[in-house]
Amino acid sequence: MTAISLKERLKRFIDAHAWRFMQSDYGPKVFVIGYFKTGTTSVGKALELLGFKHSSFNHYVFRKLYKKGKLDKIILFTSKFESFDDAPWLKEDVIPILDKAFPKSKWIYLERDEESWKRSLKRWKASLNKVSNPEKGWMDYQNHANFILKYFEEKSKSNFITLDVRDPEGFKKLGIFLGKISPTPFFPHDNKSADVNSQ
Repeated sequence: MTAISLKERLKRFIDAHAWRFMQSDYGPKVFVIGYFKTGTTSVGKALELLGFKHSSFNHYVFRKLYKKGKLDKIILFTSKFESFDDAPWLKEDVIPILDKAFPKSKWIYLERDEESWKRSLKRWKASLNKVSNPEKGWMDYQNHANFILKYFEEKSKSNFITLDVRDPEGFKKLGIFLGKISPTPFFPHDNKSADVNSQ
């Protein structure tokens, strides 16, 4: 039995659910699609401060819906909120479907330099008593970055932005992108690796 490629899987899903996309009145959303350990939780907190009804990582959505391929139910869950960060919304097989289901949405990609990202990964894994593999992790980060930048290369600047949470004016830039006034120029720092166990 031949394995179905990701591209073909997406095409089949979109074809099968085209009527949903055509008839939906969900409205545009805001998606934070930076890879893990790039500050997604901090930006999620910033979106809440800007007044968005926000959803971050959700165990049920990720394990019971995404892992079981129930993408139509992910769309239904997504319709109930205004902004999102973390999995499954940053996943490469979910983004094209969200883009179809929620046209004119805003997309926020987060970048982080290699050494800083690897240090964060090590601290996070250590706090969970897990062994980290920074080299493989960085390769996954780069693969995700390549997908995002290629997929959104023709998107309007009014719909796609790249940010760094360590930018002292990052929150201000986010506010301008979303047509909001940020309470501070810099992002709140949330979900520090050292605090993972308490969370």
